[in-house]
Amino acid sequence: MAVDPTKNFAMVTVSQGYDSTATSIALNSGDSAKLPDPATDGAFNLVWWNYTDYPNPTDDPNVEIVRCTDISSGDILTITRAQESTTAVNHNTSGKTYKMILALTKKTIDDLKSHAEAQKAVFRRETFTGDGSTTLFSLTYTPSSNSEVVYLEGILQDKDNDYSLSGKDITFTTAPANGRKVEVRYVEA
Repeated sequence: MAVDPTKNFAMVTVSQGYDSTATSIALNSGDSAKLPDPATDGAFNLVWWNYTDYPNPTDDPNVEIVRCTDISSGDILTITRAQESTTAVNHNTSGKTYKMILALTKKTIDDLKSHAEAQKAVFRRETFTGDGSTTLFSLTYTPSSNSEVVYLEGILQDKDNDYSLSGKDITFTTAPANGRKVEVRYVEA
């Protein structure tokens, strides 16, 4: 899961008014350089509002969140309207200045939470004792793909020759001898 790109002080001015169906938006000359580049950094959301009447976008009853998917030469944004439960509205009242800002939105927070959760690896360590006849040892949790490391009396075991893994079950080719310590370290799936 990718988190949207960010950039400090990424506020731009829309060069003219647009109705609620417009998806190609011209910015003031040079303003697109203030934004991330969707071609290399990925798409991102922008808050679009009437700056003249509402210096704070949260005060504008017609504020809209749009997704920028491309920036072409001439400071033209390609956008998808009405993101994050906002409505596509007209941003074209005569004499008003409309701005867009790369701001912290609910999507950004949700993406960051999901990313943080995905990065939390839970490492597990379980031990068993061989009895000379048991070949199957069941782990408490399912290891993530190829994360398990298996030791028999401190000697690293080879997955292709010494054991196999299916879900939570490790099956040894030969049963560990009586009293022999089996240790499995893995990342929980």
